[in-house]
Formats: sequence, C-alpha cells, structure tokens
Amino acid sequence: MRAFVLVLTLACAAAALGGVSATPAPPPPDLDVLWENPYDYELLVYGLLSNGSDHTQDDFTLEESGVVKGFECWFCYDGNHPQPFTATMFYDYDGKPSGRKWIADISDVTDTDTGDDFGDLDVYHTKLLLDEGDYVFIEAGATFWLELYWTGFYYGVWLCESGGNAHFNGDEYNLSTFFTILGVRSGEYVEAVSWGEIKATF
Repeated sequence: MRAFVLVLTLACAAAALGGVSATPAPPPPDLDVLWENPYDYELLVYGLLSNGSDHTQDDFTLEESGVVKGFECWFCYDGNHPQPFTATMFYDYDGKPSGRKWIADISDVTDTDTGDDFGDLDVYHTKLLLDEGDYVFIEAGATFWLELYWTGFYYGVWLCESGGNAHFNGDEYNLSTFFTILGVRSGEYVEAVSWGEIKATF
C-alpha cells in the first residue's frame, strides 16, 4: 500500500501544477514506430511505480509483425538516473499478463527532460535501446504485456492516462501507460538480413 499511496499523492499534486505539453521526439532514423501510446501532458493523470518491489505491465498488439529493438517511455525519477532498465514481455491470458515470453537488461538508456512536472518531480522521456542479441520478433495480431522496470534506487514512476487496463502488482487499473515500441517491420528486417547474406558471398 505504501507504494501506491505515493503515486496517489503525486497525481493529486500534479493537478495543481502547470506544464507545457511536449511533442515526443522522433525515433532514431533507422527505427520504425511499431506501436505507440505517446506521452501527452494534457492527458497525464497518474503514475504507477515500476521499481523496487513494485511492477507495472501494460498490453500492446502490433498491427504489423516486426522485430523489436527498443522502447520509449515517460517516467519520473526520485533518484540518480539514467539507470539500467529490465524489459519483460508476458503472454496474455484472459486479459492479464501470464507467463514470460522474453526478458532483457537494457543499459543503453537516455533520459531527456520534457520540461513538464508531475507533483514535485520532472517528467523524462526515456529511450531504451536493446543490444542486438536481445532483439525479439513479435507477430501481428498477438497481444502481449510489457513491463519496463527501472533498476535505480528510490522511485521510478511510469506515467499514465485514463482508460485501459494497466496492471500494478497483479491488480488491474483503468489506466494506460505512455510508451512506444521501436524496431523494424518484418519485411524490412528480412530484406536487410538477405542483403547481408548476399554480401557475405562476395
């Protein structure tokens, strides 16, 4: 209950503070946006802790198959950052996360201050890029759950808008976290690999 009370306090404080809605930065030039629920300050109402003993997951479904190479998310931090993240994907079972599909530790982390505040904390646009060995193929039409877990000390708060079914420590809330999935669509990935194989025969 301690962790969730903190988030409630931040949410109430945010309502009384002003902010400037920041336009999300474009993805790296070699990556596509495979799926997105991008940050919008005007829609920001809440935050769920995702570090220490607290875990938050939210679902996504790709419209086109692709290879995931990274993520963007919007967090507040009460502690030194950037720090590594652990990303985990779970299978969907009856509208809930169940059974791990994939996991990766991410050390290529970039935090950019959006200029907005949530409570007394700054809002950061955090970009997470996977090592090549951790790339994962996701098929279109299949629902998975993503957990982005900050490994730093104190508090890492994953920001949310109203509506949705985000899960916090096993319980469902009417919230959607702000995040983007980056990668290459499967056709582009296959083409790149095939060209690499062709060059290797020269």
